[in-house]
Amino acid sequence: MPEHYPYFTFHLFAARFASHAEAELFAFEQWEAEPGPEASAAQYQAWEDHNPTWRLAQELERHLDSDFIELLPREEHPHYMESLIHSDVERQRLHSQVASDHSHFILVASAALDDQPPPRQGTKTLDYLGVFNRSLP
Repeated sequence: MPEHYPYFTFHLFAARFASHAEAELFAFEQWEAEPGPEASAAQYQAWEDHNPTWRLAQELERHLDSDFIELLPREEHPHYMESLIHSDVERQRLHSQVASDHSHFILVASAALDDQPPPRQGTKTLDYLGVFNRSLP
């Protein structure tokens, strides 16, 4: 496949968030402030042990590479998401699965999974819309 090939395999989730800020808190890693220079080694270690928190990874029960996660507000649907899907059949499937109350979409590229089994179901927060571009030319 040429390096400039625009399509990649991804899993798509939809959610209902009250605001974009709430969606960002869910979709991206969250870090507490790093302890100052006066912190003891034990305090610093405790900070490292519980940072970052990441609700998306927790709900999917997977280690994820944040470089391959994208949060899309509903306004960017359908044009941007359609541009990422190679197959007309899969574009139609996308349209049939999106509910009118979905506020955001979370795209998890297969590269984010680092050879872990992909998630195949929704969670308490996310509706799983499926895998796209699984079979690329």
